[in-house]
Amino acid sequence: MRRYLLFLFSCVCFTGVYAQQINWCTNSNAAQGGFKVNGTNGTVKGCAFQNNGFEVTVEGTVANDTYVFDYRGGDPTLPNGGLTNVKKFKYFKQGTYQILQFASNGTGSIACRTVEVYYPPNFTVRACSGRQVQVTIPDDSTAQRYDEFRIDWGDGTTSLVSKSSNMKSLHAYSSAISTANVLVSGLVGGEVVGGCVKPSAGIALNTTPLSSVAIRKVTVRDNGTVAILVRGTQGAAAEVEVSENNGTYRSSGQLMTTNDTTTVIVSNINALNNDYCFRLSAKDGCENTSTQLSNVVCATNLEVTAQNRQNELKWKQYPTDPNFLGYRIVRNSSIAQVVPSIATTTQIDANVVCGEQYCYQLVVQLSGGVESVSSLKCVKAISNIIPSGVRTPSVSVDESTQKIHVISTSPTSGITNSYKLVYLRSDDGSNNFKEIATQSNSFLYIDNEADPAKQSYCYKIQYENACGNRSEPTPPLCSVYLTSKTTSTVDWTSQSPFEVQVNQYELEILDEQGILVDQVPVGGNLSYNPEVYNPNQQLFRYRIIAYPQGGAGASYSNFFVFQREATVFVPDAFSPNDDNINDKFAPKGQFLDTSKLIIYNRWGQPLFETDNAFDGWDGKINGQPASEGTYIYRIEIKDSLGKGFVKTGTLLLAR
Repeated sequence: MRRYLLFLFSCVCFTGVYAQQINWCTNSNAAQGGFKVNGTNGTVKGCAFQNNGFEVTVEGTVANDTYVFDYRGGDPTLPNGGLTNVKKFKYFKQGTYQILQFASNGTGSIACRTVEVYYPPNFTVRACSGRQVQVTIPDDSTAQRYDEFRIDWGDGTTSLVSKSSNMKSLHAYSSAISTANVLVSGLVGGEVVGGCVKPSAGIALNTTPLSSVAIRKVTVRDNGTVAILVRGTQGAAAEVEVSENNGTYRSSGQLMTTNDTTTVIVSNINALNNDYCFRLSAKDGCENTSTQLSNVVCATNLEVTAQNRQNELKWKQYPTDPNFLGYRIVRNSSIAQVVPSIATTTQIDANVVCGEQYCYQLVVQLSGGVESVSSLKCVKAISNIIPSGVRTPSVSVDESTQKIHVISTSPTSGITNSYKLVYLRSDDGSNNFKEIATQSNSFLYIDNEADPAKQSYCYKIQYENACGNRSEPTPPLCSVYLTSKTTSTVDWTSQSPFEVQVNQYELEILDEQGILVDQVPVGGNLSYNPEVYNPNQQLFRYRIIAYPQGGAGASYSNFFVFQREATVFVPDAFSPNDDNINDKFAPKGQFLDTSKLIIYNRWGQPLFETDNAFDGWDGKINGQPASEGTYIYRIEIKDSLGKGFVKTGTLLLAR
C-alpha cells in the first residue's frame, strides 16, 4: 500500500510540476527518457524530395513511450497535445523539428531529439559558347539552409560553390562529351544531406564559339526598313547595333538568341534616305562577361533611271572594307553583270526593249558569302525610235465567214514584245480614213462591221510599239468588190488590196451547189462576160483572186451570184392544117423548167389545158378541130432556178 501511494503521489506531483512548464524539452528537472531517430542519438538530417517527404523512425529505450513529432511547446498530455504511439512519421516541408518522447513508465520519462529537413537545392543549367555549361543556384529559402553546394559535372569532376548572393559556376567539357548531365547537392557541415541531390536533364553542348555570331546578309526593304540575316550560337544573346551616317553605334532594340540563322527586322530607320551600317554585340549570358563584336555590314541603295533606249544604274560607293569582293547587278532575278571595282558606282544597261519592265537589285559581295542587298527598283524602258511600217499588208475576204481580214507582218525596226496595230478605214473608195480599231499583239484584224458584198473598203495600218511610237501608215489597201454593172457582165473594183499594184486577176467559177468548176485567168481586166464561158447556164457563182506584183500571196473578193433572166417567145398565130408548118401553138425560150398552158375562148371559157406548154396546142377541142378565130392563152412558167412568172395574150387560129 505504501508503494502505491508513493507512486500515485509522485505522478501527481510530477504532473503538476510539468504542467506548469512552457517547453518540456528545455526543463532540466525532468527525468530523462531515451530514444533514437533513424538509429542515431544526435540531430537527424534528411531531404523532403518532391512528394515523398522525409520519413523518420523512432526507437525508444523506455517502456510505454509516446511521441510528438513536431513539438512546439506546451503540455503534450492534454487533449490534442499530439501524443501518439506511432513510431514512424514523414516530414514534407523543410525546417527544424523537435520530437518529444513522453513515457508513462512510473517515472514520467521525457526526451527530445532534433530533426533537420531540407529541400534539394534549386538550380538552372545553361549551355554556353565553346562547350561550356553554367550552373546558377538562386539564393532562395532552400539555399539558405545549406552551408555550401557541390556540383558533379558528370565528367568525373566536381566543384564546390560557397553560399552567397551570386552562386554560379562555369565548367568546360572536353570534345569527347556532347551532352552534360549535372548533379547539384547541398552540404551542411561539410556533409551532403542524405537524398538531397538534384539531377538536371541532359544539356546539349554548344560547340560553336561566341565568335561565330555574325551577320550573313543585310537587305533594304521597299519601305526603308532593313532585314538582317543573323547567324547565332546557342546560349548567346546578340544585339543588333546600328550606325547612322558614319556615326557611333547604338542599340537598335533588336535582340536574338537563336543558335541558327534568323532574320531580324530593324524598323525604326529609313535606309532609303540615310546610310546605315550594322554589327552584332554578342554575349553568351554565362560567366563570360566579355562582349564579342561581329563583322560590319552596311546597307546598300540603288537608283535606276529609264533613258532613251537604256537604263542607268547608280549607287553610292560601299565603305572601304578588306572583305569587299565586288558588286553584282541582278536584273529580273538573273545576274546581269559583276563589277569588281569598289570605286565604280554607275552602269548602263543598253540591252533593253522599249515598254518592257526591268527590275534591278545591287548586291555587294563580301568574303565568306556575306551580302548587302539593295531594295528592288523597277523601271519601264523608253525609246523615241519611230518603228518602221508593217510588212506585206493585204486585205482579203474570208471564204467561210465572208468577213474582211486585214493581214500584215512585223516591221523590221522599232519593234517591242508588246505592241498595237491601229486600223483606219474609208468606205467605198473614198479618201476619208477614220481610225476604227486598235488591236494588241496580233497582225490579223477581222472587220466585223464591213459588208464586202455591198462595197469596197480601204484600210491603212499603223504599228505602235510599247513606247507609244507609231509608224507611218501603209498605203491604202482596198478589198476587191465583185458585182455586175450590166446584165451581161460581172465587174470588180480596180484599187489594189496590196501595198503594190495587182499583177493579174483570176476568176473562180462555181456552180449552183458552190463547187468550183473552173478558174479563168483574166489578166488585168476588170470585167468578164459569163456568156463566153457557158451561154446555156442560167446561174454561176463567181469570185475574183488578185495576185500582187513581184510577190507572193493572194487576195479574194466577195462571192457574187450572176443570174441570167429566163426568156420566153410566144407566137401570136398558128395554122393547124397538117402541113407540118406552124401546126401547133407552143412557147419557146431559154432557162425554162416547167410550164402550164390554158386556152380560153373570147368569153373566157377554158377550152384546152396541158401541164406541158412546150408540147403546144394542136387546135383541137375534145378531138375536134376548133373553128378559126381569136383565142386567149395563159402560160404559167418556172425557170431553172424555180422563179415563176405568167405570160397571157391572144392568138389567131387560121386554117
